[in-house]
Amino acid sequence: MIQELQQIFHSVMKSLEVLYVLEREKPCARILVFEDELSKASDFLHKNRLNFSVSDFKVAKQTLQSDFYSDKSIKIPANDARKGHFFVYLSKSREIAENAKIAEIKNEHMELGLALGYPRCCCEFFEKNFRDDNADLTLDILKNSNGYEFPFYINIAARHFDVALLSHFPHSFECKPSIEIAKNNLGIMHRHSRQVAEMFSGVLKSAVVYTMDEGIFLLRRYEKKNNELVYSDVVSTTKSKLYFLLNSNNKLKVIGRNNFFVNGISIHGEKFGIMVFT
Repeated sequence: MIQELQQIFHSVMKSLEVLYVLEREKPCARILVFEDELSKASDFLHKNRLNFSVSDFKVAKQTLQSDFYSDKSIKIPANDARKGHFFVYLSKSREIAENAKIAEIKNEHMELGLALGYPRCCCEFFEKNFRDDNADLTLDILKNSNGYEFPFYINIAARHFDVALLSHFPHSFECKPSIEIAKNNLGIMHRHSRQVAEMFSGVLKSAVVYTMDEGIFLLRRYEKKNNELVYSDVVSTTKSKLYFLLNSNNKLKVIGRNNFFVNGISIHGEKFGIMVFT
């Protein structure tokens, strides 16, 4: 099923969102579908008896960190000559799908999040912190969390590489309802493809250096000894100066969640964060 979904929706995360709705684990999903592929997606949803509604506008994605995921986008008219994506709201319930669409139109973040099955605590966090100039809340989540070591289930940083068990910003990296959702999603994945589930788990168990300007970096196959991280390789969204610094070394020293040393060079500030997902 996952492979079939990928042929239609391409992104693994989008495909899994549809699967969670099919499995009744998620009440509604909101996914971006390229306008030229809308009919193919519609045919699949009709065939599988999923109700859906399509946004009355298109979205032009502004990809800053990767080709898989972008937190920034601009709305354009549905009849705009520029190519774009439509939001598709899909659910077993026609009413829920329509309600999600209406909440989006009214810019009601809380109502939309609840319709999509997100925990109320996370919807409140999003409504409080989201702004047009602050669409990526990952470092806000880190600021709202204790320490820098967290369970791998809640690793949303890897979404930039099309890998995540959650489609929302948790209010903290210790959010119990979000972790429970992620565990359930991984269980569904295991039932459909053990290979995909193991790949996801492996990627999510990474240390992450997260920046606003220089990219997102997964430090793969790491070992932690006290406050020192030793890692095997670096997967990055961009080849910035920080990438070459991290890639030319195999260890770093963590001072705090916004402060670490690589090869004696201090990296610190609110635009930098380090998270260790175990």
